[in-house]
Amino acid sequence: MRTYVWSNKEQTIVASERKHSTVIKKRLTKKSRLTFYDCRNYFMIVLATSKRIEIQTYKVASFFDNGEQRFETELFNLEVCANDQHVKVGHFYPEYGFGLKQTMGPFCRIYADVYEMKNWTNRLANSELKYIRYEDEFWPENLGQVYKYRHEIEFLQKIKAKRFANQIMVKDKRVDMRRITSRFLKESKSFFRNSNHSYGEYFLKLAIEKRGGKMVPGIEQVIKASDVELLPATVGIVKLQNYLLKQTTSFGMYRDYINMLKELDLPLNKSNVLPKDLTEAHDKAVEALNAIKREVVRSEFEQRAKEMRQLETTIGPYAFVLPKTADDLIQEGNALHHCVGGMHYINQYADKKTTIVFVRPKESPDEPKYTAEVKEGKIIQIQGMFNEAPISDELRTAVKQWLKKANKIKVAN
Repeated sequence: MRTYVWSNKEQTIVASERKHSTVIKKRLTKKSRLTFYDCRNYFMIVLATSKRIEIQTYKVASFFDNGEQRFETELFNLEVCANDQHVKVGHFYPEYGFGLKQTMGPFCRIYADVYEMKNWTNRLANSELKYIRYEDEFWPENLGQVYKYRHEIEFLQKIKAKRFANQIMVKDKRVDMRRITSRFLKESKSFFRNSNHSYGEYFLKLAIEKRGGKMVPGIEQVIKASDVELLPATVGIVKLQNYLLKQTTSFGMYRDYINMLKELDLPLNKSNVLPKDLTEAHDKAVEALNAIKREVVRSEFEQRAKEMRQLETTIGPYAFVLPKTADDLIQEGNALHHCVGGMHYINQYADKKTTIVFVRPKESPDEPKYTAEVKEGKIIQIQGMFNEAPISDELRTAVKQWLKKANKIKVAN
């Protein structure tokens, strides 16, 4: 932890004679602040015997009192690995309780008691973890995980399945430890032996073999096991793998392309499942699907326009006009600079989940003025230019009269 030195021509104040990684030098003046709380850090040490391993984490706070540095230390977390159990205890003020307190955060760091890996791992040489080999990036915080699955890790390291062993050691969330049984390790031994295969790659291999093919080297970089069932069955699985490896786009684009073909009710065959230019084929499918959706919305709007026609009327100085097409909503939104022309409102209106009515001057019913939304028989909002809420009592009265008529006919939501 850092310390400070204050000095001027007449005097030097050294806060601490201990060796520190950082010494901050400051000019000593009458206004120098010599008494203050500085910082806190967390320090972790690993201790072990033949039957017990402890990971002790201490919180150390640094204070300066009239230029002299002092430290306050407390045992913050304690982990004990013994008798096939991993016990965790934290300082939940004012008492200790089961579970660990969080140490990492934006204003603190955690340090191992020594920075070189060999020092703290050597302490495990006579413990129950004496056969485990550790990588440089391994951190003592994962020792509880290693202790719990030490036999599985030892097995994998023995057959030189380095990557899979490391996944278990660092508690990789992609590994389902419920599956890592003695039977599983025995059945998958030939796949993992002397390899850099991951846990997920084994299940990718099984999924591909279920489709009657073999795993092509490198395919694990493109797809995972759950993706295999999404691949079309009209082309051989090996040919599909080679095709995906040659593509410069992601598998996500290919998956979306296949899904769009299905949505377009196009039969999957050899002519369309392996397009020469995937990006171009994908974009064309998007255009075709959008055209269909636009046609569906257009038809739905036409039907709604027929239903809503009887609600077009004039009340006082206002004309109540209903949209006939999606373009009517878009134009209304553009003219008044609000969001009624967005796809949300277009789809909601077409699906009869909301009703939009244009409130305009009776003398000029084609001139956008106000937009009202009705849901479940109630006025949700009335917006003018730039979402400005109208303040005219005359307008509110007219809208209420229109709503009363709409609810009576039971056409508007």
